[in-house]
Amino acid sequence: MTKDMTANGTAEAPSVFRANQHKLPFRLLVRGFLFSTKYLPVRFLRCAGIFVALFFMAFNPGNFAAVKRNMKTITPGLGRLGAHLMAARMFINYAYYLIDLFYISHDEDRIKEYAIEIEGIENIKDALKTGRGLIFLTTHLGNWEMGAPVLSSIGYNTEINLIYSPDSSMPLEAQRRAMRSYGSIREILLRPGEFQSLGLLRILREGGVIALQGDRLLFDRGVSVPFFGKPATFPKGPVKLAMLSNGLTLPVFMPMTGYKSYRIIIERPIEADGALDVKANIAEIAKVFEKYIALYPSQWFAFMPFWNETGKDGS
Repeated sequence: MTKDMTANGTAEAPSVFRANQHKLPFRLLVRGFLFSTKYLPVRFLRCAGIFVALFFMAFNPGNFAAVKRNMKTITPGLGRLGAHLMAARMFINYAYYLIDLFYISHDEDRIKEYAIEIEGIENIKDALKTGRGLIFLTTHLGNWEMGAPVLSSIGYNTEINLIYSPDSSMPLEAQRRAMRSYGSIREILLRPGEFQSLGLLRILREGGVIALQGDRLLFDRGVSVPFFGKPATFPKGPVKLAMLSNGLTLPVFMPMTGYKSYRIIIERPIEADGALDVKANIAEIAKVFEKYIALYPSQWFAFMPFWNETGKDGS
């Protein structure tokens, strides 16, 4: 996987927008978007979002080409037209993700307008009974920001320690932080070398809960494992935390299922096998990621080439 970590220490994919976001026209565009999501209905915003997504798709040809390549790997036999249409669908879904995220971030009560189905809630209940630390591990699929406030308010009185890297666009990051303020969520800013920090280990060893994404490199060289039949690089940090803390990993996915409709899927806990090395344990988690990305390929927001070109291990 291409290391899409920018110089400011984020895991953002390089794009024309990211390169120019601090210039006045782009700042005004972001401010206008935030203003519209506060006052306009979601249905109207979605209609406008289609045209905005197509504009950004045309404005960022490198990212669009990368998405098409990724889609061809996820869906074998997908022709040129099919890859083009699926990539376009992904840009549109990303616009929907941003619209829903920022619409809700203006008012906590707005989340009540959404139909959110939770599948696998018993897996959290059973995992909490063990008294071991839990790692909610997700991907850039659907609307991951919505998962933390929902999961933290379902009645188990468990604070979620959310590990994150801030967005380089401060207005966008402010809205994300507003969304994270709903529910029992404690933010932990990720810095270099902190995946194995004593603080995170202490949280897990005391039976606490952390949440993070496991499909993008950040301050982590990663290791290469099979993914959709090709080698791809995943971060080592989450698995190392599980192995060192004896914690349980619960893969969580939040796909969009319709207009103002989402499903939160909580997979069964994965126990890191001490008899295996880090790479073998990551491979087991990658299999779960593969299952849901195959089900929702146009909702997996990877804007850079994900698969290794050389097949070499990044470790």
